[in-house]
Amino acid sequence: MTSGLPGQEVIVSTTDGRRLRALVDGTGDDLVILEAGLGGSGLTWGLVHGILARTHRVVAYDRAGLGSSDPDPAPRDLDRLADDLETVIAAFPHRRLVLAGHSWGGPVVRVVAARRIARGDATAGVVLVDPSDERARSYAGPLVRAGFAAQASLLVPLARIGLLAPLHRIALAGLPAPLLAAAVAAAGSVTAARATAAEQRRLLPGLAALAARPGTTSTLPGVPVRVISGTASGVLTRRQRADLVGAHRASASAADDGAWIPAPRSEHMVPVTDPDVVAQAIAALL
Repeated sequence: MTSGLPGQEVIVSTTDGRRLRALVDGTGDDLVILEAGLGGSGLTWGLVHGILARTHRVVAYDRAGLGSSDPDPAPRDLDRLADDLETVIAAFPHRRLVLAGHSWGGPVVRVVAARRIARGDATAGVVLVDPSDERARSYAGPLVRAGFAAQASLLVPLARIGLLAPLHRIALAGLPAPLLAAAVAAAGSVTAARATAAEQRRLLPGLAALAARPGTTSTLPGVPVRVISGTASGVLTRRQRADLVGAHRASASAADDGAWIPAPRSEHMVPVTDPDVVAQAIAALL
């Protein structure tokens, strides 16, 4: 790791000419792709990336508009995000593939895994790390929709007055200093705020679409699915955390080969606070 970045920087080009920054480390024919959560660059995976790269080839990347990746003028819905992930996968030849997604990255990797099943492409496993889950009641209701819309509208103003970066610094406080600085810079700019807002406006409709087709993306037939939940909580987050954990456990049970794994030191930022739990779950599928 140099200059706060895990591995080597590689540019992946999309079919419409955009450039996505990928960070690649490790060797071997088996490949792990790490998909970040809403508003986070691939650097949020830095601790997990470092552990896995000792024994496997690992790729994390910045979604469009974050870090060094070009913005995307197209609507940033779930299928568009999945298209970009498939582009990254195709850029790195492999024998076996594990997809891991944190938070909003969980639905992204689920969509890609379902597409691969439909095409007959093998996936060695999917690891969902405290994922956004359509089974959770906390994503339903008009107040939630209003809250998401308000948050999306505030992101660019917060970035312009210099307050978005400190919020990321608080959320990622468990990262070592050089990596933390790089991760905050990648996510705290006005360009990154625009990209995050574009995704956030599509998040709830994306979850609703997944709920409407549960047989496709919930069970993932033939693919081992591991769902990791942060099980720590504070007084203010206890009810929401219990709701999410219950949804995660139900999703793990719905998979043909599913298992639920607790991350006891974590609330939501499991890749930062329980990287060893995540890395172990991924490595066990290869």
